[in-house]
Amino acid sequence: MTRLSRRTIWALALFAWAFCAGAAWLVAERQASHIEREAEAAALARAEVAAEAIEQSLLRTLEAVQGLHDMAQARQHQLEAGYRGGAVALETQLTAVTRNGRFGVLQVAIIGPDGRLAWSSVPGWQSVDLSDREHFRVHRDGRKTLFVSAPLVGRASGQWSVQFTRPLLDRSGNFAGVVVVSVDPLELSHQLGDMHFGDDGGATVLRRDGVILARSRDAEQALGQTLAPGRRLIKAIEAAPTGRLRVPRSTFDGRPKLIGYRVVAGAPLVVTVNLDAERELAPIAFLRPALRAAAAAIAFLALAVMGLALLWLERRRTQTDLEEARREREAALERLALAQRMEALGRLAGGVAHDFNNVLQAVLGGAKVIQSRPGDANAVRRLAGMVAEAAERGASVTRRLLAFARRGELRTEPVEVGPLLAGLREVLAHTLGANIQVRVEADPALPVTLTDRGQLETVLVNLAVNARDAMAPRGGGTLTLSAALEEVGAGTEHPLGLAPGPYLRLAVADTGSGMDAATLARAGEPFFTTKAKGEGTGLGLAMAKGFTEQSGGALGIESEPGCGTVVTLWLPHAEAEPPAKAGVIRAAPAPPRPHESGGRILVVDDEPQVRVLLAAALRERGHEVTEAHDGPAALAELDARGAFDMLVTDLAMPGMDGLELLREARKRQAGLPALLVTGYAGDADAGEFAAAVGHGPLMLLRKPVSPEELTDRVAALLHLASADAA
Repeated sequence: MTRLSRRTIWALALFAWAFCAGAAWLVAERQASHIEREAEAAALARAEVAAEAIEQSLLRTLEAVQGLHDMAQARQHQLEAGYRGGAVALETQLTAVTRNGRFGVLQVAIIGPDGRLAWSSVPGWQSVDLSDREHFRVHRDGRKTLFVSAPLVGRASGQWSVQFTRPLLDRSGNFAGVVVVSVDPLELSHQLGDMHFGDDGGATVLRRDGVILARSRDAEQALGQTLAPGRRLIKAIEAAPTGRLRVPRSTFDGRPKLIGYRVVAGAPLVVTVNLDAERELAPIAFLRPALRAAAAAIAFLALAVMGLALLWLERRRTQTDLEEARREREAALERLALAQRMEALGRLAGGVAHDFNNVLQAVLGGAKVIQSRPGDANAVRRLAGMVAEAAERGASVTRRLLAFARRGELRTEPVEVGPLLAGLREVLAHTLGANIQVRVEADPALPVTLTDRGQLETVLVNLAVNARDAMAPRGGGTLTLSAALEEVGAGTEHPLGLAPGPYLRLAVADTGSGMDAATLARAGEPFFTTKAKGEGTGLGLAMAKGFTEQSGGALGIESEPGCGTVVTLWLPHAEAEPPAKAGVIRAAPAPPRPHESGGRILVVDDEPQVRVLLAAALRERGHEVTEAHDGPAALAELDARGAFDMLVTDLAMPGMDGLELLREARKRQAGLPALLVTGYAGDADAGEFAAAVGHGPLMLLRKPVSPEELTDRVAALLHLASADAA
């Protein structure tokens, strides 16, 4: 065993040494490559800077050429205007420039519109036919900008030259010939040769199509040669006006080159500076073998220390990276969830506005009819009930919005579906339009279902509105609301995955245009809609599906193009009302309303209409009510009028809110009973408020609240206060 363990240890040690040596070797190679890349990048940067300097020199030459072109154009205009003296003066200046030879200018010439030489700054010039020259043909065929010819040998002078040409235009803008400025490419090459580019390096001026115009080395052999279109340099020039690249094999000497190039601004010229790659990198050539030797020595001498240190560090770093990745993932998921929630709430606003328009339509229509028929007590009573039901649906819309924001409650209660559908029929008949016939097919004796009545009504109204929109292109149709009791048998696999048991099946069917298979497959997705932008949120079916599933049921959709759509809600059948949730403070049932006069109540709300309605409802029950518009005014009433039997206050008010008011009031009147009224479903439970404001009876009431609910809560709270006092 001892020998085996020793062999194992040696084998592991050898493996570790080989690993460390290989890692050290790799590090050395990478470091050497990094240094070589930096040296290469520095050389390329120098080449690009040199190319920029040559570009600036060429720009000065092009400016001089432009001036000569302008002088020749002015001569043409002088001749056309009959100013022969002015034309002669310009010819004298052009001749002087040619004689001077600055910028390598050999000649300034004018070719007539027939292609023959019409004038030259070189003495003794003769008219020759130049109509076959490329620089004449391109301008005759319509080119207006500067053209640079390939190097050519002059027919009269027998000398190399590069022609910088522009069209000569008469005073009417018509073609009158070509202005030619001949530049000596050998002089330009000589100027390039005066710059130092290192051994085997050089500079080249070429046209963008690859024709060489001047070169610092071996100029006479290179003039007029053309680089192949597929070469890396030509491709780089076509891709970007400035840059740098490494060429593994030069066209001229076959050696690797480091090239910086620039396209000359405003001209079809390119400047390249090439440096010999091997000579540029020669000073650091010794680094690679030196680094390899150092890596081997370090790996051999520090094998044990490196192995242990790297193992420990790698373990620590892995743990740190995993922890950081976990935190970043959690943060990203939180940001994504928040962004999706905010986007969903924004899109939901359109659907909520749509629902509120339906509510407002019912309220406004009912109120107008009541105003027009005040003497018809039956009609007023019926329409007032309709308005009250519409207001309840408005309250259910706000609960749906807050539930979507995960701040609302699912108010489960036994719901009789038959009467609910009958009531909806009357509302929908007024809101969907005269071209939509609304039918209800439901047995009034159907058993109840346990669900949130307000949310169920909202879902049905949304489905009815969707049906109306689907029937609109056909000019109307029939909307059918139906309900029936169905049993999902044990051992039966329901298409919607329903568990066995009795269900109430509610169906909303229309005679609209229907949906194809692709649209039907996505109909239940959140925010998917076929309506125009701004006309729908795409949340109706998604929220209906979520509502049915939260209620313990399911939602199904059947549709075909041209055959309408049937949306079916499956809700569980209930025998009785479920027990109330434990742990949440609710109002106890109110005792029978006393016939004697009520208590002294202080009502506080910053909204005048709400305050007046609350006070009126309490006065009708015989209570003595004092009103205050904010917290300080309520405290002033407490100081002036003495003790009150109860405080009824809005929770959210500007300045002093309801909680702060209750704290200050209980400092003046210990144990003062209080009823907090709030319209925000995100507020805490009454139990949490009671802990925050100290001893005394306290209940929480959420808006909107009916007069009956308000007076029942007040009676219950007074009853509790009396019981505590006894």
